[in-house]
Amino acid sequence: MSCRLHMQKRFMLKFIVFSSVLVLSIFSVQAKSDCDISGIWNHSAKPAKLLIDLNKSEVTVYSHDNNSNAIGLVVLKALKPTSNSSLWEAKMYSAEEDSFVNVQISSKGCNKLIVIFDGEEVLELIR
Repeated sequence: MSCRLHMQKRFMLKFIVFSSVLVLSIFSVQAKSDCDISGIWNHSAKPAKLLIDLNKSEVTVYSHDNNSNAIGLVVLKALKPTSNSSLWEAKMYSAEEDSFVNVQISSKGCNKLIVIFDGEEVLELIR
């Protein structure tokens, strides 16, 4: 019995450690920000809505009144927080560069996000 009890304790310890790591990794992006940016945001210049999914670290087209084929497309990927709680880094596709480029996302309060590429605003999202 002593060996079986020892094995059960080891299993429980491993399970607790694994569960803790899993929970921390799921919430690590959210824990860095003052605002929870996950969810649906309105594109400021187009009749489109974007979905920020922090679990996938990406932003996709949720709906688009002018282009239903765009629904589901990844707009931003590799979304990650920085040491500044209102700033994130990501990669955004640039047609001009024909590749994904590094961008910064700045939170203006909890209801406005600004995407910046090379010091210029390229996208604004509003709740």
